[in-house]
Amino acid sequence: MNFNWCSTAIGSLHPSLERPLSGAGVQAGQAVVALRSPSFRSNGFSLARRTLQNLFGENWHSAPYDGPDATPHGSAGHTWGEVLLAPSLIYSPGVARVLDAGLPLYAAAHITGGGIADNFKRVLKNGVGAELTNLFGPLPAMQKLTELAGITPADAYLYWNMGNGMLLVTDEAQAEAVAASLRSQGYDAQVAGRITPEPGIRLNVGAGELRYEA
Repeated sequence: MNFNWCSTAIGSLHPSLERPLSGAGVQAGQAVVALRSPSFRSNGFSLARRTLQNLFGENWHSAPYDGPDATPHGSAGHTWGEVLLAPSLIYSPGVARVLDAGLPLYAAAHITGGGIADNFKRVLKNGVGAELTNLFGPLPAMQKLTELAGITPADAYLYWNMGNGMLLVTDEAQAEAVAASLRSQGYDAQVAGRITPEPGIRLNVGAGELRYEA
């Protein structure tokens, strides 16, 4: 089965903002807040499908998923098809509440296809970089796919969000307040790192230190 699906999104600028959260105001010393993602969220589906098809054939979507979070012991689903179709979270209501509270935001990076490095660097303007030492850990299904496909951690963080669906940049003094505001709205959020004067992105994750040039 093949089909084309075209869509258009139209947004409005929050009343507290003079311009979109493009990263133009990002400076060294500011903090990064991560929001957890419970799903693949439009990340690397081509690679995931190819890997699963090579392992299980054309009916890969019906193959049982046996990760540590598989039902009935968890919530990921019984099959790989269910895992890949797990719903995404919509972050805009939580971000709007942060702005409603008068808390400062300078950039918002939606971590979709291209992973953390490719998406976050789009808002790292003015020659700055980032050091992220407290990201959410990768989803068990993503971790299992890296093992099944023989993907290195450096590549996995390029293909998938690895459990982090959005990164926000705020003032260091307000970072915990931003995270708390998001948690009060039902999101998992935590201060994940800082903006550095040196370009490039450095991730300190369970697999070790990963570096990505600007």
